[in-house]
Amino acid sequence: MLVMETVLNNPPHPLLRTRDRILGAARELFASKGFKGTTTAEIARRAGVNEALIYRHFPAKRDLHTAILRAKLEEEASIELFQAPESIDLPVEAVLQGVAQRFLEAHDPTFLRLYYQSALEGHELAGEFYEQFVTRFVTVLEGMFIRWMAAGLIHASNPRMSAQAFLGMLRSAAVSIEMFQDPDLLRPYDELARDFTTTFINGIRVYPVQSDYNPTI
Repeated sequence: MLVMETVLNNPPHPLLRTRDRILGAARELFASKGFKGTTTAEIARRAGVNEALIYRHFPAKRDLHTAILRAKLEEEASIELFQAPESIDLPVEAVLQGVAQRFLEAHDPTFLRLYYQSALEGHELAGEFYEQFVTRFVTVLEGMFIRWMAAGLIHASNPRMSAQAFLGMLRSAAVSIEMFQDPDLLRPYDELARDFTTTFINGIRVYPVQSDYNPTI
């Protein structure tokens, strides 16, 4: 017996493939309600298909969830969020501001929610995504800090922790914007990137002008 797609009041565009409609609907629902809180019946209604049709494409709900995370992993693997500058002659602040703005502009609000939901629910691909995207990002930043330290452009510090700190500001901002609509952060990304970069580079501590002063104490 053929499984017929259910026609809803607002059906998806007919040119979209059924599998893609299912993935898109599941992505939104998993992001807002989590894996455990989402049913295949809800996914079917959102996608505009008969629930049985989902199982033609995905044997189980878990397979559908995995397919979404796997697709994002493959997408991120082919994208360079940013590249370390070949020359150290570019101003440090300008480089970091560009990195910050690119990160804020590139984050995917729906996937951000889906990623955190998946991590909290212990999906193995959440850890793989962290390694492929976050750890890779930190490693490139770390290399930049090492070069700048060697050239005497920034103070000596733990370069990896510096990279983690800078990325941590951006990740926190992305979460606060998308999940909490933090009014302090609802501004153009170029302004946020500038302010975060300035704070990171200049810090908040004022050192006394003393020749024998040791800022490490």
